[in-house]
Amino acid sequence: MSIMGDVIPSTAADLRRAGLVRALRAVHEAGGEISRAELARTLDCTRATAAALVTDLADIGLLTERPSLPTGRRGRPTPLVTPVPDGPVVAVAEVGVDGVRVATSGIGGRLSAIHSIPLPDHAVEAVAAVVRGALDRRLSDLGARCRGVGIGVFGLVDHTSRTIVEAPNLGWTDVDLLGMLGLPEHLPVRMGNVANLIALADSVRGIGHGRSTVLHIHAGVGVGGALVVDGRPMPGRSGLAGEYGHLPFGTTAELCRCGARGCWETEVDQLALARAAGVAADAATAAAAVRRIIKGARAGDAAAVAATRQVGVALGRGIGAVVNVHDPDLVVLAGHAAQLHTLLPDVVERAAAAAALRAHRRRMPPIASTPIGGDAALIGAAEQLFVELLSDPWSLATR
Repeated sequence: MSIMGDVIPSTAADLRRAGLVRALRAVHEAGGEISRAELARTLDCTRATAAALVTDLADIGLLTERPSLPTGRRGRPTPLVTPVPDGPVVAVAEVGVDGVRVATSGIGGRLSAIHSIPLPDHAVEAVAAVVRGALDRRLSDLGARCRGVGIGVFGLVDHTSRTIVEAPNLGWTDVDLLGMLGLPEHLPVRMGNVANLIALADSVRGIGHGRSTVLHIHAGVGVGGALVVDGRPMPGRSGLAGEYGHLPFGTTAELCRCGARGCWETEVDQLALARAAGVAADAATAAAAVRRIIKGARAGDAAAVAATRQVGVALGRGIGAVVNVHDPDLVVLAGHAAQLHTLLPDVVERAAAAAALRAHRRRMPPIASTPIGGDAALIGAAEQLFVELLSDPWSLATR
């Protein structure tokens, strides 16, 4: 029996396990540092119970305590609960258009040892060799501390076959990247679409945390996203949900890289903004071109202002239409979509309201940018592992 995917404890052992899992997740979601008093409030238990849970998790090598700094308030400050130094970690990688980034993440979700490696070209074998080399070095450095590998890619990832169905920016179709990496069989490995991973990261560490229904939209070269319900992205039947950029909200003038006409992303992604501004760009140069155009718009350049307004309206219209479908509490934007909204919030929000049903126009969900920043995909790649790993503290333990 379960409620919201969590098993209902039925024995004393189940109750203890559930308490340890909740305590460990609370420390993780707090960023790896929480006072014992705050932990008790989060778990809705007594301080004595919180202390006992921390002691049990310390005994298996996951948590420790250190004194709190004086607050000036009356009473003794409660200790701070933190992950143990040199505790369990995961290795993560992001496969981009121009390079591969690798990092390490432990309980608390903080990234460390971020390293970037440029790609020589987009040939599958060449990219796989870069990823394999970077992860081999990272796994060698981490040794027995590593509990899994998470990978984010700018492409469609089929969770059933564990293959990259399509990565237009890399020119890939039906690529078994995981099969080419030769990762250790004893480690869990998870691979996901960058837009979905950013949504997951924000649901744990961003403004979507604690919200019931959140619509995430990420735009770069292409547009994707996810619907997050109670903190969990809805992946769909095989992990391909959230391809909002291929909804037919555009005109038929531009042929999308998916082979169809009328896709929304042909009017709102980075390449669309470059076209609107009359700037030549491809997948590799689009981000730099967009930075120049947005800088020009802020400076009052007429062509840049007109282009950003045109694309901002198209972005807003699509948001309004998807709000009609999902009725979210909040719309969170990332990447190029966030840049446009920051530059022209009124333009985007008016267009969204105009495209929404009258019932939504009376009370549109807030539209905001994720605060996580450029490391969101790496954070999400780690979180897709910790969602599972934190549910079994004993297997996660280092001793």
